[in-house]
Amino acid sequence: MIKFFRRLFIKDYQNVQNENVRGAHGKLAAWFGIISNLLLVAMKLGVAFAIGAAAYNASASANRTFLSFLPVALVADAINNLSDMASSVVTLLGFKFAAKPADKKHPFGHQRIEYIAGLAVSCIVIVLAVELFRSSLENVIAGTLVEYDVVTVVILGVSVLLKLLQAYFNYGMGKAIASPALKATSLDSFTDSISTFLIMISGILCLSLGWNFLDGYMGIVVSFFVIYSGIKMLKDTANPLIGEAADYDYVEKIIADIMRHKKILGVHDVICHSYGPTKMFISLHAEVDQRTPILEAHGLIDDVEEEVRKKFAVEITIHMDPIAVGDPLVDKLKAEVRDELASISKDLQFHDFRIVKGPTHTNMIFDIVLPYGEDIKPAAIYAYLGHRFADKDTKYHFVIHFDTPFVEQKKD
Repeated sequence: MIKFFRRLFIKDYQNVQNENVRGAHGKLAAWFGIISNLLLVAMKLGVAFAIGAAAYNASASANRTFLSFLPVALVADAINNLSDMASSVVTLLGFKFAAKPADKKHPFGHQRIEYIAGLAVSCIVIVLAVELFRSSLENVIAGTLVEYDVVTVVILGVSVLLKLLQAYFNYGMGKAIASPALKATSLDSFTDSISTFLIMISGILCLSLGWNFLDGYMGIVVSFFVIYSGIKMLKDTANPLIGEAADYDYVEKIIADIMRHKKILGVHDVICHSYGPTKMFISLHAEVDQRTPILEAHGLIDDVEEEVRKKFAVEITIHMDPIAVGDPLVDKLKAEVRDELASISKDLQFHDFRIVKGPTHTNMIFDIVLPYGEDIKPAAIYAYLGHRFADKDTKYHFVIHFDTPFVEQKKD
């Protein structure tokens, strides 16, 4: 089904590396979410108002308002779907603004507007969920009874199926373009189907056993689902604005593509800046044999940059690092440093290794990447290395620059 819709609505749908094709996938998923969630909201609110009107007309109490007779669990579920529809609208607007070109005041484009809008929507969702929790708790305390009918249960069953269809559709579209956002939307739809299923169960119990007191309790349960969705949405939209690590699989593909060039011997110091879902700026260091003529090496780097720009639709800057290749002393010292660092932590990495000989001592110069989550002090590393090379005929000094990883690698 996913492939059918992609082929029907998206031109050149298989070329998912193209920014316009990716945008078309996002817009199609957004419109599907808007239409299907609007249908769910209309069905649930229609049934809720019908139940509320019947209870209000049958009530002899003059102290209660019409709103107090509404089934809060059903209303909560409808508002949850309304928030999902708002998220789809944000997605649609995000892809629309993504197409807006950069200008003098915004040289990196406008894609982060999507995250800002997402923050606003998530805050509204959380506020509504807290209010629904309060209303549900009041109904539980007051002992409010809500009568469900067969039509309501059937509509809730249809809603569960439609939410599962949303989850399937968003997952398929997200997988097609490797979009974490659409995959997260898929998970959110699946979670919503569970909350709607719980309300349907309460309706069935009301019809079969006469348990018409469950609505308030189910409203509390659903409000927690909505709060969870709101907090998750808040986190998903805040993290890119704060500055989260780039997806390692994506960066690994770029590194692998660069390393296909035999004259590039290594890649390190990869830094990724994201200015939106498809707006990525990358800088990295590429190692080349120091004996390579400077114009030849510079031409190689220029060619690699252009290839990556076209293939991955990113802006990339590559710094060329000349390294000694085939020098027995450099290779020996480098192997000893690697061995010593591994004895401290297997996650310690180093690069840009070179030596500078002087009349009184030889400097070993290199960078070390300190992993997150490990309490490794630079002073301890100097001490370990100093002890390792203390008894050598040559006096060695260490000139070390300490980095932290900007792209977090996966661990086995």
